[in-house]
Amino acid sequence: MEAERALLGLVDYIIFACMLMVSAGIGVYFRFSGGKQKTTDEYLLAGKDMSILPVAFSLMASFLSAITVIGVPAEMYRFGIHLAYLNIGYIVGMVVTAYVSLPVFFELNASTAYEYLDKRFGKFARTLTSIVFVFQMILYMSVVLYAPALALSAVTNLSTWVSVISIGVVCTFYCTLGGMKAVLWTDVFQALLMFLGIFAVLIKGFLDVGISDVYNIALEGGRLDFPGFEWNLTQRYSIWNIMIQGVVLSMISFGGNQVQIQRLLTVKNISRSRLSLYVSIPMGCSFHLLNCLVGIVIYACYATCDPMTREDNPISSADQLLPYYMMSTLSAYPGLPGLCICGVFSASLSTVSSAVNSLTAVTMQDLLKPFLVSRGLSQKKMAFSAKAITLFYGFLCIVLTFVVASFGNLVQASLTVFGMLGGPVLSVFLLGMLTTRANEKGAVIGLLSAISIAAWISFGASANAPPPKFLPVSLDGCPANASLTSSLLNGTMTLPLISRPDSSMLNETLTSDFEATAEEIFPLYKLSYMWFAPIGLGVGLIVGYVASIIINLISGETPYVQEELLSPLIKYFMDKKTDKKEKKMKITGPLELESVKKKATNGVTAIKSKEKERF
Repeated sequence: MEAERALLGLVDYIIFACMLMVSAGIGVYFRFSGGKQKTTDEYLLAGKDMSILPVAFSLMASFLSAITVIGVPAEMYRFGIHLAYLNIGYIVGMVVTAYVSLPVFFELNASTAYEYLDKRFGKFARTLTSIVFVFQMILYMSVVLYAPALALSAVTNLSTWVSVISIGVVCTFYCTLGGMKAVLWTDVFQALLMFLGIFAVLIKGFLDVGISDVYNIALEGGRLDFPGFEWNLTQRYSIWNIMIQGVVLSMISFGGNQVQIQRLLTVKNISRSRLSLYVSIPMGCSFHLLNCLVGIVIYACYATCDPMTREDNPISSADQLLPYYMMSTLSAYPGLPGLCICGVFSASLSTVSSAVNSLTAVTMQDLLKPFLVSRGLSQKKMAFSAKAITLFYGFLCIVLTFVVASFGNLVQASLTVFGMLGGPVLSVFLLGMLTTRANEKGAVIGLLSAISIAAWISFGASANAPPPKFLPVSLDGCPANASLTSSLLNGTMTLPLISRPDSSMLNETLTSDFEATAEEIFPLYKLSYMWFAPIGLGVGLIVGYVASIIINLISGETPYVQEELLSPLIKYFMDKKTDKKEKKMKITGPLELESVKKKATNGVTAIKSKEKERF
């Protein structure tokens, strides 16, 4: 049965239109203010003179996409609150990044993250990782633009393609005109809308159900259970894979991805950059936790009548849960559905605009700059070229959205590609910053090996792994299904196709027609998807380092590494090692000199005695 559709009112459309106009207006303002985006430094890095607060908001907004906003509540509804513990790993990963890799990028005064790889390894490593990033982000931003529009159109009268085109055009408009400054300040505006939307949903849910009842219902339904401490790699969630995944994902985003690194480079110095990152931590974690809480509230509301399995089947997939809940509970209040929809699409806008801006930077600085410089282009013409590239990527995103819609499985494939590429790319940066023996050939071998293995496991698991076991749901409270009990839904039932929950759940496709038994599955395909990114990182580091050592032994050469290309962490240990050698020399030096003197004296005495014997 087709999903029920709620009608958006005039006030809702006005609020949605105002959100788009304000975003576009910010782009126009920064086009005609300040330096007017006439240099690539201002256009791509905001002149490296941004204040801390907008950068922090942008880091938060671009890290959390619309897939997160829609998908996390669905994951809470089906599996419980386990993913809330990702935030602990996120915090650890961000702090590590602030001291391991961020100082290196500032030391080089780089425009893109991949400039570092050129200086540390060579042009081929830089070009290869840049191409990987471009491929990764083009697919991802198309999915981020399409997925929320599709989910919302399933339960409202909001057209999918009107949403996609309007959001895509406005995003391209303000990115092209206003450059990085426009992107950062629209992220501030959009982040506020994201918080307002989520607060509206939570407040209405608590008023309808009651705070204590939400807690009791979720507790009784197993949604608040703590993840286990077992080291079972096939278990979907454990405290270990959640924590490790959180650390790896945050390091991938803030230590090996141009989108976040570019934002961190828009401030004057390393201390302000670190502070921006630290300010973004409570923002991002609080939003993620509130998003998790939304899923628990939705479960409490539908605990006795699951909308995905009841007879009239108002929704067909889990990614429609949040839009369905918003429309079914808030449609009586003019403007509130529009505010919540603005929150969802603001998450799309912030992610897509950040991706477009970063794609422009990478294309200009890492792929086209040698060609443009050789033609002797002025800064003004370089800035114009950057705007043209931004325009190209913006419209490419819209066009690819139609491709994504035509091939449904491409959505899952593109999200899987995003997840499996992050770990291997991060391994190249860590090899360069944390070791002195890594060389370009070894790093590239590690990168390609890690991508191959991560792709093999990811796609193999997607095609062969059994569907996960959901927590039990009930139909006891449904009028049309009063005779059915929760015993019919024992937690192993496969629900209709469920789209990917968020950027931390990018490597799994649920299959309803799974036929093979667990014993017939290749062992690596049984791994929890939470291990895919850490595996990619681990393989890249190990293979890259070993390959580098072998290549060094064969060539008989050890690469010379400039000190500024190494992480402060490694330089600290190298300095301690040098200090120990110097202390040893100070202690042993006089003793060795005295020993030499004694040997010389003994030698002279022996010669004299021999001369006496001769005469």
